[in-house]
Amino acid sequence: MPFPFILVCDLLDECHRLCIASKSNTRAVVDWFARHRGRLDAHDTDLAALLSTLLPEKRTDRVYCIRAPTLEKIIGRALMLGSSRIVELSLYQRPGQGADLADCAERILNATPNPTCKERLRISVEEIDEVLHSLASRIKWSSPSVRNSQAALSLRGRCDLENVYRRLTAREAKWFTRLVLKSYQPLILDSQLVYRCCDSTLPLILKAQDDFATAIQTLQLAKGSMLPSATRKTLRRERILAAIKPKLGVKVGRQNWLKGRSIKHCLDMGRGRMSVEQKIDGEYCQVHVDLASGKPRVQIFSKSGKDSTEDRHKLHGVIIKSLGFGTSRCNVRKGCILEGELVVYNDVDRKIMPFHKIRNHVARRGRFMGVDMDSPPRSYENLMIVYYDILLHDGQSLLGVCHSERFKVLRDTIHCERGRAELVSRTLVDFHRPTAASELRKVFASIITSKGEGLVLKSDDPYFNLEASNGRSSGLCIKLKKEYIGNFGDVGDFAVVGAGFNPAKATSYHIPGLRWTIFYVGCLNNKEKVKRWNEKPEFTVISAVEISEALLKGFIQHCSSAPVPLDENYVTKLHIPKGIEADAPLTVAFQKPAVFDLRCFSFDKPGNMGFWTLRFPVVSKIHSDRDYLDTVTFDELQEMAKVARATPDLEDSQENLAWIAKLEGADPRGRAVDAASQLTATTMPTPSPSSARTPLPLAMYRSPSRSPEILRASQVSQRSAAVSTAPLTTPFTSSAADQQPRMSEIGNERKKRRASFSPTAALTPKRHASVTVQSSTVSVSNKSRKPLEDVDGNASQQSVTPQQSFSGDGEANQCEDVTKSLSFLKETQEKVPLHARSRLLDTPRGEVGCILKPVSSDGTYLMTKILNQVNVGCKFAGKKCHLFEHTILLASKALGVSSERRVLLEAHGISETATALDDWLLQNERGATLGDASRQIIILVDTVDKASETKLVLAELERNRKELPRKSRGWIAVYDWRLLAHLRIMEDDETKEKYFDGFHDPWRRWYCGIV
Repeated sequence: MPFPFILVCDLLDECHRLCIASKSNTRAVVDWFARHRGRLDAHDTDLAALLSTLLPEKRTDRVYCIRAPTLEKIIGRALMLGSSRIVELSLYQRPGQGADLADCAERILNATPNPTCKERLRISVEEIDEVLHSLASRIKWSSPSVRNSQAALSLRGRCDLENVYRRLTAREAKWFTRLVLKSYQPLILDSQLVYRCCDSTLPLILKAQDDFATAIQTLQLAKGSMLPSATRKTLRRERILAAIKPKLGVKVGRQNWLKGRSIKHCLDMGRGRMSVEQKIDGEYCQVHVDLASGKPRVQIFSKSGKDSTEDRHKLHGVIIKSLGFGTSRCNVRKGCILEGELVVYNDVDRKIMPFHKIRNHVARRGRFMGVDMDSPPRSYENLMIVYYDILLHDGQSLLGVCHSERFKVLRDTIHCERGRAELVSRTLVDFHRPTAASELRKVFASIITSKGEGLVLKSDDPYFNLEASNGRSSGLCIKLKKEYIGNFGDVGDFAVVGAGFNPAKATSYHIPGLRWTIFYVGCLNNKEKVKRWNEKPEFTVISAVEISEALLKGFIQHCSSAPVPLDENYVTKLHIPKGIEADAPLTVAFQKPAVFDLRCFSFDKPGNMGFWTLRFPVVSKIHSDRDYLDTVTFDELQEMAKVARATPDLEDSQENLAWIAKLEGADPRGRAVDAASQLTATTMPTPSPSSARTPLPLAMYRSPSRSPEILRASQVSQRSAAVSTAPLTTPFTSSAADQQPRMSEIGNERKKRRASFSPTAALTPKRHASVTVQSSTVSVSNKSRKPLEDVDGNASQQSVTPQQSFSGDGEANQCEDVTKSLSFLKETQEKVPLHARSRLLDTPRGEVGCILKPVSSDGTYLMTKILNQVNVGCKFAGKKCHLFEHTILLASKALGVSSERRVLLEAHGISETATALDDWLLQNERGATLGDASRQIIILVDTVDKASETKLVLAELERNRKELPRKSRGWIAVYDWRLLAHLRIMEDDETKEKYFDGFHDPWRRWYCGIV
């Protein structure tokens, strides 16, 4: 028999009571379904109608165009109420009553109930669903499938609602009122729980077929009722899994989306190889193309699930053309389901237009909404679709296929045309690699710099894993916007100029006598006049916001805003644009506006506004120590929006680098998540665990913020692996065992060195010269010494133990004077083993080698420096030049003629070692033998005058070097050649003002990347 509506009211009443008590309703829902399982499984029970009753917000295809004031009149006519009782029914509109329209209707029927109906005549869920479906079928905003149904033939319309109210009890009338208004607030039922209670496999079906009627039909067709119970259960699940596939004309459910709060948060949530895609700021489209009949039929669903095919008819031709229909290129024969974003493309500027431009090109059921204040669409503006996924191809479901394979199918299916149909730009990042954070940070910074909306991180999983045993049936998608991170979304302080009251929303707050549920923020138009001449303040209302219960309580207790009815406000002047969207009108004005601190997701121009305002504003705090004169003015807001929305013509590498630094600081505790992995290495063996790291490159001692990108660019040879220290403890003589230092003595010496560590001294910025310890780098002490040509090799020398300072980070290891080391080498060269001697003396030309060896039984160590015709011609710093020991490559194709650059190269003493990039690549097989032990290589380019040439050269170089073995190709840093001028400023002691365009050092200022 049909399912009685009163049983649904029992469940809703119990769950509402638990909600008020802040308790979970899970057990109540499970018990209710178990208690009525017999009725639910009856052949004449319409489960789709039941789900539509329990979850009315899911029926986005039904639109009733009925709000509380309209429904109030319908109830009054249905119950034939007199004037006094009409006033009682409308009490919900008064703030502080703590009731909504449903509560008032219940109160009326409790006082004068309807005639009691017999139990068999009680209204059922199926009858209510039929009435609501019939009502929606007459509304043009409903989906085409609803409008074209048989229910559209009914001519009664809202009269059917009046008949229903005459048959309801007081409790049923309360919940039916909320059902028509599509809100059970504050009660919220978990949709997935309701689906599982109906049938364990229903959630899986609804993922592929997001329509109650279609999903229930698929479920019933898959049942096997003629088999034994155990066999029937197994076979039924197999049939259901086989039946779960996308169906043309039925929307496919969306994947679960998570918000990334920082780079570290994304790394913690992500797994394996992930596709990093640009987040397109457009309207979501799920495109269904049916080619079975020979004539293409396009159907488009919006994000909310509505059928928007009619509204987006201008896009149909673009979609069909992108599939290559009617040509030999088309590889779709039956049909397909695609996902993408609808945007507006500017053919003149060759870029995607802001989101608000879409409303000028897309009608809503034949109407262009909110365009009164907009400029008309231009001839060079066209609709465009950006595809990013495919779910069905010629009847073959791709829901169980991993993302990388789906994208390959998508790439083979779509024929791109610039400005009309394109594929989303994407980058693959392996989250298992230690460089994942750095790669993700670079891509994110590039998107921020180009004013993009954000990123979407997708794991290489199926769209829906229907056989997942871990409960995760949906593929992992992480949405990352800069506004999700730290304080990046903060805009400023705004004045609260008024408020409104929504009775339904008020029930979700546990605040008795609540008078306001929504607040209107505004910007001052005449700030200077108010300050100088005490003129009446004029505000332009820019947005309406809701606040949390905690903030609302604080506002009520601490903010004395002097509220008055809007028509009685003579202290302030408010300009309220008709485009303001809110759940309640502004009815109360604040004569003493409070101050809200707001954050938002970029800026937008809503319909009929005519100016920039906040997009998705959120209140972060309430200021009680400021007044409206300290808030953002209207002109300041417009200027902020223009700056934030302005897209740069060329990529700004320096702004990109600045955002990389900001993202590093936004990780927990202000420390980049990959800082430890990028800097970790062993410089010295110690008897106990330590956090020692390799010494930083010279430029890093002058920079308080250590970016992994900069570190890899400046410290190529120490990129990831710990340095092998076995050769460092090899004695000079390998024969006499008694000459080897005893382990206890060595341990004592190590304790002495650790005890002498001074954190202040280790972190003090000093000039250091970088020298190579076989495959690692250490720092030479800052002692005054003579130029190499002035050293007297015959002078008497003696073995001197260098001062060695070991910090916890291993950032300061000092060598003894070079001249003493050279003299000592002459005296002890015969004692060096043959294999070690050949290794030291064969040091490449121009390279500095440094080896640590014990020279006595007491465990004393000596740094012996091996030099072989080193060029030390820097005019500013000599061997302490920051480019000392570097190989400088000139990318000739990316460099213009510059006499200044030639002079700077000669001034740094590297004119003879500067090499053309092409020649170096030819001689070194594109760097095939670099490895981790290579010297530091720098490519100089011109990102100011030859930005496009730079991109081409580096892209070609990176493409060629990708063919080399990963362990042998090393990293090459890329800088703009103007680095040379700033290094001169840094190294020249006569230049007192060390300014690098607002950056900490030249390395950050002119860093371009690595290949």
